[in-house]
Amino acid sequence: MKAHSPLFGALLALAPMSAAFAAEEVTGPEADSNEPVRVAAADGSEPVITSEVFNKLTVQTGYGPADSQVDRDREMFYSLRYEPSFAWYSPEKRWAKWMVYGRLWINYDSSQSSNLTNESTAANAREQPEGWYAEMRELYVKRNLIGDDPRFSASFGRQRFYDDYGIWWDDSLESLRFNYKDTFSEAFVAVGQKFNNYNTDVNSLADSETRTTYVMGEYAYRLSQNNQVGVRLMHENDRSDRDIDDRFDFKGMRYGLFFKGDNLVNPVISDYHLELAALDGKMATTEVNDETNRVETEKRNDSKGWAALGEIGRRFDSLPWTPRVALRGGLTDKPSNESDGFRLNAIQSDRITRQGSYSTRLTSSFVALDLQNVSYYGISLETNPTPRSSLDLRVTQLNLRDEDGALPIRMAADARSERRNQLRNNTNGSGNNVGQMLDVNYYWKMFPVALDGKHLDINALVSASYLNAGSALETGDDYQLSLGVVVSY
Repeated sequence: MKAHSPLFGALLALAPMSAAFAAEEVTGPEADSNEPVRVAAADGSEPVITSEVFNKLTVQTGYGPADSQVDRDREMFYSLRYEPSFAWYSPEKRWAKWMVYGRLWINYDSSQSSNLTNESTAANAREQPEGWYAEMRELYVKRNLIGDDPRFSASFGRQRFYDDYGIWWDDSLESLRFNYKDTFSEAFVAVGQKFNNYNTDVNSLADSETRTTYVMGEYAYRLSQNNQVGVRLMHENDRSDRDIDDRFDFKGMRYGLFFKGDNLVNPVISDYHLELAALDGKMATTEVNDETNRVETEKRNDSKGWAALGEIGRRFDSLPWTPRVALRGGLTDKPSNESDGFRLNAIQSDRITRQGSYSTRLTSSFVALDLQNVSYYGISLETNPTPRSSLDLRVTQLNLRDEDGALPIRMAADARSERRNQLRNNTNGSGNNVGQMLDVNYYWKMFPVALDGKHLDINALVSASYLNAGSALETGDDYQLSLGVVVSY
């Protein structure tokens, strides 16, 4: 493990080492469902809070391909993550004008396979260390009550951005962010860039993440109590040097709409979520000359693409286990060449993060999707055997839009390189059927226990994922089993 900087060492010294823990992947004082809940005093008074400590302990084990990549050798893996965080308020939490928030990872991973809960796990995922390491995920200052108006706030520093599906933002980066939140509408505008990983082992950024500036914005309006519509924008400017390890540098706009509803009084559907996204810009592509093994002149081409995805669900509250049946699907454009078409960038992912529940991916808990040159559809059955548990089954069919294009799933580097060579020589697998994915998840959450003025929670997730490879995927079938336990306080 590499030695960390004095500043990082000081931050680690601030981390409380007592045995206490926090909840789901969306952390911090603004994530209400995950915030440690203060138990009211017997006389009904509310305590004055000027600082808080949030904690989270995650233990995972499982069996599957190395680095969770298709066509890698399978192995046992396990990981341990202690995730302390803190918040300081001035003058106090209820009407704080200032807040300082920080969040750390202190990890042990037996291999890269065990990084199942890492943020931003797209097909171009960064290198992950093994063994012991620590990372500063967030450290920012927030100013509330701008102009003495509770609707406006601003924050500066390394902070996390996330959305329900992860296809817009699912990572932490150094940024300046302005927020607006009213009764029926909310919005934010931010500008940011990643400079380091702030990791004791892998501090430098991957080639695909360096010198890239993002300008991001969102506006959401609540049409009714259970329906919301919104628009999202992102300007991406990749100024990194020409490098064969970073073959694609994009400069342009991403824009889209989203629609979602929950707990609908409707005889046909009870919830829905639809995401529409598009990109338009220039893609600089770096090629390699196979004969001389040297980098050729950079090529710049127009890059356009779109994606549509979502699900429609129906819950039957009157039946035993209150089952929910959902139709799920996604579709991207059919790219004309390898630099064209919709794709995820370095701060995006295919993770679905639902507050108060467990996180998974768009098509599978195992197979990471790059959301490029792909169409998928499937059905899920979600049940609640008890009030605080769920047993879910998902079946998904994954296809290529262009059978002579890139595969949209996360694969080993050798398999991806072999695929490119086969495309050049017209010897790639036939058809557009990538395969079928079967997922079974069991989630259990303990009834919270009051302890020292806060709530102690424990939850567990058992997942089994199987990939039945189709004709377009020559790697063969694959699978992954995992067990995770999270203790929060």
